[in-house]
Amino acid sequence: MSNHRTEKTRRIRSLLSISHDKDVDGLTSAAIVWRYAMAHGLDHEVILTDYGSFEPVFSTVATRRNTLVVVTDLGMEDNSVDTVVQLLERAVAQGCRVVWLDHHQWTPTAIKKVLSLGNRPVLKVNHDYCAAEIAFRVLMPRDAVSEELARVAHDSDFNLREIEAANALTDALSVIRFGVVDRGEDMTSALLPLLSKLAHGGLDGVWDREKDCFKDPVLEERVKYYRKEKAKRMRKALLGHCDHTVHGRLVRIVELPRGVTTTDMGTFLCDPENLKVDGKSLPVADLVITLGQGGKLGFRRGNESVLCNMVAKLFNGGGHEYAAGGEYGSYEDFEAVCDDIFVTLSKDMSWVAPSAGGDSAGADS
Repeated sequence: MSNHRTEKTRRIRSLLSISHDKDVDGLTSAAIVWRYAMAHGLDHEVILTDYGSFEPVFSTVATRRNTLVVVTDLGMEDNSVDTVVQLLERAVAQGCRVVWLDHHQWTPTAIKKVLSLGNRPVLKVNHDYCAAEIAFRVLMPRDAVSEELARVAHDSDFNLREIEAANALTDALSVIRFGVVDRGEDMTSALLPLLSKLAHGGLDGVWDREKDCFKDPVLEERVKYYRKEKAKRMRKALLGHCDHTVHGRLVRIVELPRGVTTTDMGTFLCDPENLKVDGKSLPVADLVITLGQGGKLGFRRGNESVLCNMVAKLFNGGGHEYAAGGEYGSYEDFEAVCDDIFVTLSKDMSWVAPSAGGDSAGADS
């Protein structure tokens, strides 16, 4: 990037980082962007946000001048692209430049509109990597610290669970986020200390490699307590599961307990070791759906017979084939919601992955 500067980009002296606040991928992406800012002597600010908050966040961007705006781990949907692009156009007209690095599903319309911005916008979207890996490759390809942060993010975002530090960071992020939500505090301010340590020291900034634990003893104890409580809540939530077979695929819906992420609940429900209810072992569902606070839906698959991103489209959402999210809306009756979801799934077969033999589905039951 630094080898192709125009007169406008030479005046840039600051960087505004906007990243996802919900997971390790968003946090490590922001850390890599921060390292880029330090390496290039740029004043640095960060905003951590989630979907649904684009307008206030990008309204802030519209007031910036001569700033490199780097967005990571946030997809763009058609229903918000016009508003976001209009605000970015104001920033670009004031000497800003936009770099957007992401791994979510983008429509051709959204891609075209972002690339239509002035001052040579950069848009990198690649579904084969997590956002931190893309940020590392584009911004800091020779930085060993950023490379390790990208590996940690990949382990977490692809739910490999092979790196204990990645698992611990995932839970630490949950501990901090749920506390912020309960107290009504600012998410960026609450996550900034952890983010700063990752940006300045990489994994070594927060993790004791010899003891395999957080360097901060208070955070370590909070994570240990959270893990115990999380396991209890997930086992209890499983007791109220609702199953139904749709197009030959077993669909299981579970209410997401407070203080548990969709990813953790989905991982729990896809592990046969956890699926024992009243002395009986349940089969792993082909499609696992979590119903969270306010009617948010999470989709995970127990095998490759379903396409979560196509399920999500039926519920105004998006994501990957193996994991996605959507919206149902506020509700009072869990069983009524389950019936409604099953009916919606039964009316569409786009979410059913073709079998090895080429058949797309079996009969309903």
